[in-house]
Amino acid sequence: MSRVPDPTDPLLAGLDPTQAEAVRVDAAPLAVIAAAGAGKTSVLTRRIARRVRAEEVEERHVVALTFSRQAATELTQRLARLEIRGVTVGTFHAVAYGVLRQRWTDQGRPAPGLVVNRSRLLADAAGGVDTSRRRLDPNELGGELDWARAQLLSAEQYPRAAKDASRRTSAPFTAIAEAMASFEAVKRRRRVIDFDDLLDLSLREMRQDPVFAAQVQWRFRHFFVDEFQDVNPLQFALLEAWRAERADLCVVGDPRQAIYGWNGADPGLLLRVEDTYPGIQIIRLRRNYRCVPAVVSAAAAVLHTGDQFDDAVPVRAEPGSLELIAAADPQAEAAVIVDRLRRLRRPGSRWSSMAVLARTNQQLEPIRTAFERAGVPANVATRPVAGPDDPARTALLADARQCSGAEELAMWGRDLDDGLERSSPLHRRIATAVRAYLAGVPTGTGASFVEWFELTGGGDEPIEQRDAVALLTFHAAKGREWRAVAVAGVEAGLVPHSGAIRPEARAEEIRLLYVALTRASDDLVVTWCTERDGRTARPSPLLEAVTALEPPPGTLPDLPERRPTPVAPPDPVLEALTQWRQRAALAAALPPVAICDDETLRAVARHRPATVDELADVPGVSRLAAARLGPRLLAALAAV
Repeated sequence: MSRVPDPTDPLLAGLDPTQAEAVRVDAAPLAVIAAAGAGKTSVLTRRIARRVRAEEVEERHVVALTFSRQAATELTQRLARLEIRGVTVGTFHAVAYGVLRQRWTDQGRPAPGLVVNRSRLLADAAGGVDTSRRRLDPNELGGELDWARAQLLSAEQYPRAAKDASRRTSAPFTAIAEAMASFEAVKRRRRVIDFDDLLDLSLREMRQDPVFAAQVQWRFRHFFVDEFQDVNPLQFALLEAWRAERADLCVVGDPRQAIYGWNGADPGLLLRVEDTYPGIQIIRLRRNYRCVPAVVSAAAAVLHTGDQFDDAVPVRAEPGSLELIAAADPQAEAAVIVDRLRRLRRPGSRWSSMAVLARTNQQLEPIRTAFERAGVPANVATRPVAGPDDPARTALLADARQCSGAEELAMWGRDLDDGLERSSPLHRRIATAVRAYLAGVPTGTGASFVEWFELTGGGDEPIEQRDAVALLTFHAAKGREWRAVAVAGVEAGLVPHSGAIRPEARAEEIRLLYVALTRASDDLVVTWCTERDGRTARPSPLLEAVTALEPPPGTLPDLPERRPTPVAPPDPVLEALTQWRQRAALAAALPPVAICDDETLRAVARHRPATVDELADVPGVSRLAAARLGPRLLAALAAV
């Protein structure tokens, strides 16, 4: 039975008993199985902080592994707010690249060029292979190459393994294997490596050099792995080489959100974690603090259609809303989504608190057009060129720092557009940043440029800061959340995708819809078409269990009015915060939303932060805003 959290321990403040147990339990290895919205990132960061503060570990020997640069950045920022700054945080690729760069420097070896955009190399490799039917698609080659390397397969081993796994390709497996070998040969000739080579090389060098292996294992002693359900065999092999059978390991994940099996991930490592790590202690975080009961019920119903279990328990009492709507075609579907999100937008809230998710990027185009015609801002999310934790970005900035003056820096920037990587978006963006920097600071140096670059984010993919609805695929939405979400195109053949033939592929498609649905915290709209691309369409069979939770959905053009959401009783905390915001707005001669939008105010009321650091942990509150508003806002809270 979980103990009541110690109210005097700041690291346990605001945690429920099970979360607190996951933070403070003395167990190694440990697995934390966390439902969507269960606060796993907060638990992970506080567990690291607790162990550092208790002097159980030294920061320099701790490594926290994530699966995206965004997650690594968030983890780093949260640890910094807890005054933990010496931990190694990054993706598997970034951490491996840092280890390799240090090794190359220690040995006096020149670092090979790192290919950021490998499309040209893939095209060259694919172009040299005769499939006797049609030209080999470089994108297909890249996908199969990624899968094979994640499975630790050579080009020679690929055809049989691909057949056994029922991989679906337009070209023969033997032709793809030939192109894989050609791709490796092209890289050797040009003396470059790609991202997966970072993992391969790290593993190979540790296996071949026991002294190097011992050095890495001395540095990395305490392991924390986020999203463990997404680990592939190559990453697992590298983790085990770093770990060297030591027990100090904490893995966090959710088998219900395992959606990357198509790309080589092995969810079985977490599903059967007792077999993966005999003797491991498991703590399950079942409470969903994000989603209203209607969303939790709908997501669970989807999982149950595939005999997958969801034991998540909703904590929030607000009813929220759930709508299932059929549309005549994609254009009508787009129109109803725009209409519904307009109705769901609360006074004073931001468009960016809403999102539209679809199975494929192609489905998002008519929806984007509909928003544009309706005058509603919308952004189609794209993958950043490179975030702060990106290995290639780090390497380029290290080179830039060596430029002693403006002339050398300008020449270095021009050189980025030459040679093998002239087509790389990352190289072009940094070259543009160099020109922008020197235009404002004509006497700048490489070191000062890097400082400017880091402060302004000058080299990252421009993510529009305007207030806009986000449009993403199901996969791209993982790890994110919005107040209102429309999940579009939930039709047979799309969800689950027609390519999901094997039972494990269909099970993953079910989990993918589960992930999409649980991105909504308050309001969820699910749509499908009765006709798509000139063919009759029907709702996904995965929705059959969800329809039992609602009256029969409406159809276009006779679209029913949305059921009014029951009004919850007034929240005294929210009312006190609203009055504080009104007073602050009057004093500053600003509209209330300029002080703090409604969505953020509700989040503060739910979390009831007691310190500025806790306020900064509330979704929607930046560290700068917490420092600026904290004293007065916390005083208003304390007076309730």
